[in-house]
Amino acid sequence: MKMNKVLIIEDDITKIARLKEFFSSDSITLKESYQRGVSELKKNFREYDFLILDMTIPLWGKGNNDLGGNYEQFGGEKVLREMKRKNLFLPTILFTMFDVFPTNDGALTFKELNQKYNKEFEEFYIGAVLFKTNEDNWIEKLDKLIIEIKK
Repeated sequence: MKMNKVLIIEDDITKIARLKEFFSSDSITLKESYQRGVSELKKNFREYDFLILDMTIPLWGKGNNDLGGNYEQFGGEKVLREMKRKNLFLPTILFTMFDVFPTNDGALTFKELNQKYNKEFEEFYIGAVLFKTNEDNWIEKLDKLIIEIKK
């Protein structure tokens, strides 16, 4: 089986560890902030088979003396918007721990968000996976979406 080249934009250490296990036989590049992720996409998006994208990410990465900064609840959506604006059409799977996203107009559920992105970013958005630390059903869902990409 061909090794995948995967870009992961994620900052949660638990999720990163589980994704590294999942993609253990693949080549992965990890970026832990919006700014570093978008920078990598602009330079190298054609080199990857797909993107695993977290929804809540810091806007910029950690420096030597700081913790990184400004968590953005919809940081993943900002990445999707920039990808669309710049025609960086890399198949993308949203990977999040949250099933409800508060907004100014109430809340969006995981399912509603997935439907919204399927319409808004149809050129490259494949779907979403809900990650729970104490469950493994996310593995099957992620597998199915990756199979979808390879068709």
